[in-house]
Amino acid sequence: MTAIRTIKRVPHPWQHVKGRSAGSILGDLVWLAGVADTDAPDIEVQTTDLFAKLDRLLADAGADRTRILSASIHLADLKDKPVFDRAWDRWVGADPAHWPQRTCVGAELIGRYLVEIMLVAVKR
Repeated sequence: MTAIRTIKRVPHPWQHVKGRSAGSILGDLVWLAGVADTDAPDIEVQTTDLFAKLDRLLADAGADRTRILSASIHLADLKDKPVFDRAWDRWVGADPAHWPQRTCVGAELIGRYLVEIMLVAVKR
């Protein structure tokens, strides 16, 4: 007999956002997505803010950045990729054993958002 698995939804940090969660957890797998909480029109500021937010969401889900399997990065302007990459390299750290698979694409993001990230991780 197959065990029924319960999907846990990670509440969206913005109460007014309807129809989506900040992520999902199924067994030991964690899916998270987010944008920066700051209005700063600067890719480095938004990226740093978003990494802090993702660190909190990962911790709340029982994971951390060393447990990320894959990341999908969406940048509003691909010219910002070198700045984003430097911040990413600092965030993921120097140990190649912790580097996730990653894609990075240019995307038309809504409003003030310069970067959006979706992660898949494994719980500790």
